[in-house]
Amino acid sequence: MAHKIRVSFLGEGEILPAIVHAVLKDCVIPPENIFLSDKDTAVKEQNLKQNVVFCPDDMDVVVKGEIVVVTAPTKLELGSALAPISGCTRGRIVIAICPDITCDYVLERVSGGTTVLAVKPVLDDSKKPVATLEFSEQFPPYMRTPCMDIVASLFEIL
Repeated sequence: MAHKIRVSFLGEGEILPAIVHAVLKDCVIPPENIFLSDKDTAVKEQNLKQNVVFCPDDMDVVVKGEIVVVTAPTKLELGSALAPISGCTRGRIVIAICPDITCDYVLERVSGGTTVLAVKPVLDDSKKPVATLEFSEQFPPYMRTPCMDIVASLFEIL
């Protein structure tokens, strides 16, 4: 059964279109509760026939979501992706998907009052995508399952 929460997706790299596709395929979030940026052309083209909501800019995407999923292939690119939206993350959960990150790294780049789930993806020995999770302090227990379901749609959680 799909979680009835609003989720925004932003970022760089191959993970962004892959996780949006996986969340829709597994019916983790209803399409009408998924917010994407018009600027992410690969993601937009992939999801034009879905009932997802496209927003004109990244700020608009962020303010629509209770959860904001931000992807990047490197820490530097993650920092760049978080910079323009950092002022409007307060009260939201940010799921940051990037190799070699920590909650502290993300928390230093978002507004106070933001809750963070740091997802560190890797390929295992058989080239299967797996990830480790780090929850920030005071992560709301009732949001763990929806957040983990979003991540588990693409990665095996270790």
